[in-house]
Amino acid sequence: MSEYSSIPVHVSSYQPGSYGSGPSGYQSYGTPPGSVPPQLAGIGPRIVAYLIDALLLSIILGIGYFIAIILAIGGAATNTREGSDIGGLAAAGVFLIIVPAALIVWFYNQIYLVVKNNGQTIGKKLMKVRIAKDDGSPIGYGDAFLRNLVGYWISSLVCHLGFIWALFDQQRQTWHDKIFKTRVVSA
Repeated sequence: MSEYSSIPVHVSSYQPGSYGSGPSGYQSYGTPPGSVPPQLAGIGPRIVAYLIDALLLSIILGIGYFIAIILAIGGAATNTREGSDIGGLAAAGVFLIIVPAALIVWFYNQIYLVVKNNGQTIGKKLMKVRIAKDDGSPIGYGDAFLRNLVGYWISSLVCHLGFIWALFDQQRQTWHDKIFKTRVVSA
């Protein structure tokens, strides 16, 4: 008899191709049994989070505008055609750098960070709220892109009525939340 024959062997109940539903009451996503579901976030923290995220872009664009104005005024102050042209071209060059930089920051915050930070942009993280799917699972890159780019556009089409909708909705969902089956909950 070998020395390994006395070691107990674990027999697995795994059957290829068959994934059971698990114990009764178990859900693969969402709220684990016996725990409290996440509380819906209030409108106030959502608005402040949105404003914080908008402030980030405003700072970047504001710096760009300031630099462009200084360059344009500086070029015009030379009282020469060449100085004005160079000042105007320099200002346009600043816009060609600042606007794409602001878009990159926006995409980074609204898509990449939302997925990596469990549904939180910088503003949402500061306000302790997060985006989750209706079933409680985290959102992916496609979800973040559709909700935060396409969905925001849809919600703002008619005088931002899609955003205002959350004030009157029982689940506090905006149009983009309803369309893409998401909700904003307390983190």
